Amino acid sequence: MSEQSNEVKFLVNALAEQIGRQRMLYAGRNGNVKRTKLWDEFGYPDTLSFDNFYRQYRRGSAGFSAVHKLLDSCWVDRPTIIDGDEDKESTETTAWEKKATKLMKKLWPKIKDADRRNMVGRYSALLIQVRDSRDWDQPVDTAVVKALGTSALVKLIPAWEPQVKPGNLDIDTWSETYGQPVNYQFNEQPIGDEGAYSSPRSVMVHPDRIILLCEGSEDENILSGIPLLEAGYNDLLDIEKTKGGSAEGFLKNASRQLGITFDDKTDMNAIAAQAEKAGYRDIGEAMNDKIARMNRGTDAALVTQSGSTSVLSVAAADPTPTWTVSANQFAATIQCPFNILFGKQTGNLASEEDKTAWANRCNERRWGFMSDVITRLLERLWKIGIIEPPSSGEVTLAWSDLLAPSEKEKLANMATMADVAYKTQQAFGTPVVDENEVRAVGELEPHKEAEIPDPNKKVTTDDPLTGAKDENRNADSTAQ
Repeated sequence: MSEQSNEVKFLVNALAEQIGRQRMLYAGRNGNVKRTKLWDEFGYPDTLSFDNFYRQYRRGSAGFSAVHKLLDSCWVDRPTIIDGDEDKESTETTAWEKKATKLMKKLWPKIKDADRRNMVGRYSALLIQVRDSRDWDQPVDTAVVKALGTSALVKLIPAWEPQVKPGNLDIDTWSETYGQPVNYQFNEQPIGDEGAYSSPRSVMVHPDRIILLCEGSEDENILSGIPLLEAGYNDLLDIEKTKGGSAEGFLKNASRQLGITFDDKTDMNAIAAQAEKAGYRDIGEAMNDKIARMNRGTDAALVTQSGSTSVLSVAAADPTPTWTVSANQFAATIQCPFNILFGKQTGNLASEEDKTAWANRCNERRWGFMSDVITRLLERLWKIGIIEPPSSGEVTLAWSDLLAPSEKEKLANMATMADVAYKTQQAFGTPVVDENEVRAVGELEPHKEAEIPDPNKKVTTDDPLTGAKDENRNADSTAQ
């Protein structure tokens, strides 16, 4: 009996373990082990690919707005390139800084576009096309490039995630590039317009010729990048359902769908016979055709003998509360205040706290991820010989502070300071702030202080008629 009971316990435990595995298997990605089909019922996909994010970016208003709101806010201006540390920015611009700034002036649009593609997918790439008479799968010929200088750079090519695939990995633990791809495969077929090229070209690219943008992958694995729309993807679907459902209800009410009720005295056989005689298959087809014709004309009429007609309509629900919940959750996933992302909705403009939070978000991204990408590009350009390396051996980027006051705010601060100076002058006889302190608040250059003349210095004056120096007269007056 004891052996049988042990066998029964073993079978029960194995069955419970199997049920637990199946439950976890069917639980999906929502994490709800009780209601394992929630995401299926809500229409949320278990796994997301680049196509999902790309479709939301190209066809979804909220997804498009999220990408470009962050992109345009971060790229509102360009950084200052500094040879060395940031504290050298105030010194005179060096020849290397002028040359690097001139070169990058033509490359900023390409870098910004690669950043846009990085937000949509897990990563994007910048391909560096140079004139070195070598195939792209070969290392850059630095001798040829150095001889040509900046003219060796043909262009930068931004690429989407599906266009660039990593090849074999470096498995040499002694190598500085251990764990990184030794080559990449570039597919020239455009994304979203696959029918444009019947046989697109696919080439292998050496790591010297490519810069990867992979935001969120601090482990330097390009597959660990985090798309901007990933966390709020379910909310984007809810926004579409709420907006589309409301629009569909409005359309159905506006389309004048009719319901016709016949009384018990109506001879349906006679009506069906007349419909068939008129060339219709049955009475239903005849009624649909009559109603369709009526809806196509604004002055059409429907005449019935023994039937009553009613309009099929429902009271359209206000989608604002439901839409606002989904929109707020999506805005939280990209760390953008609601009123900044979607604008004025309920009469409330973005508060100063919202503006400050958004400016902090963009400042952090500019000084972090974006500076890293631009710095790596500059380092690659001087390593392959397009530009000379900086004299200090390193480069620093200085971005403007997005929290800095605007011109309107500067004038308001100056007016407040001037009012303080006036009132303290009236109260104490001496203002607590001077003119240059007021100008400093508005970020204006200070006025030079008036020089006190030296009483021991010989003073010469000009003749008002001839403009000549009259030193003798001055000397006589001094002697008297």
